[in-house]
Amino acid sequence: MSKWHLETRQFVLPKNGHSLSECEDVIGINEVSGRFAIADGATEAFDARSWARQLACNWVKVDSGALTAEDFLPWVTNEGKLLQESWSNLHLSWYAEEKANSGSFAAFVGVQLDLESAKPCWKAIALGDSCLIHCRDTKILSALPISEPESFNAMPVLVPSHGAMQEAALQRVTVGCGSIEHGDVVLLLSDAASAWYLKLMETDESTRFNFDRLLEGMRNCEVAQLFESERQSGRIKNDDIAVIRIQVEES
Repeated sequence: MSKWHLETRQFVLPKNGHSLSECEDVIGINEVSGRFAIADGATEAFDARSWARQLACNWVKVDSGALTAEDFLPWVTNEGKLLQESWSNLHLSWYAEEKANSGSFAAFVGVQLDLESAKPCWKAIALGDSCLIHCRDTKILSALPISEPESFNAMPVLVPSHGAMQEAALQRVTVGCGSIEHGDVVLLLSDAASAWYLKLMETDESTRFNFDRLLEGMRNCEVAQLFESERQSGRIKNDDIAVIRIQVEES
C-alpha cells in the first residue's frame, strides 16, 4: 500500500454568456493510475469539444506510454481517426464540411504521478498553451510548456486530429519531469487561467494564495466569483477555464 495519497480538486467555468455544455475545456482524471489531463478545444475548429473530451478522457485511461513525443504521435493518430470516423454519418452543410475536412484542434497537457517508486515524481507532456505548474511551499518549481505570462499568444501550435498535420505539429511537443515531496501541489490549467496565474506570481501573490485556498477548500462558487471579478477588471480574458489541483500528501 502506498504511503502517499492525493487530494484532487477540479474546476470548470465557461465563457461569460455561455453554458457549461458549450465549454470547450475538458478535464480527465484517473486517481487510481495517477493520470490527469486538460484539453482545450480551439473555438474556431470543427467539433472542438468532442476532440478535447476525447484527448483528455482517453489519455488518462492509458496505463503507460503516451508520455514521450514518440509514443504520443501514434496515440494521437489513432484518436484522430476515431474522431473523424464519428463524423462519417453526419449530414453537414458545405461550410461545416469544409471545416471538418481540416480536422479539429486542441491544446493538451497531461501528467502521470508515480508515487510507488523510491523517489516519487511526475512526468508530463504538453502541446499548446494549457499548462502544468508545480508548486512547493508557495513557490513555482516548474511550468510547462509555457513559463512566462508574456509568452502566451493567439496562435499556439495545437494537437490536430487530421493525420496529415500531426507529425509536424507533434515535433513541438514539450515533455518534462520533476520530483515530488510531501505537500507539493501540481496544477493543470487551460490557457486563460495559466497566463493569469503566472502573471499573479509576478504581480499579486495575495490573489494567487486566495485562489489556491478557495480551490483547496472546494469553494467553487467563490472561485467562480473570483474569476468573474478578474474578468471584469480585464486581468483575465473571457475564455473557458479548466483547473485541476493535485496535492500530494504523505500518509
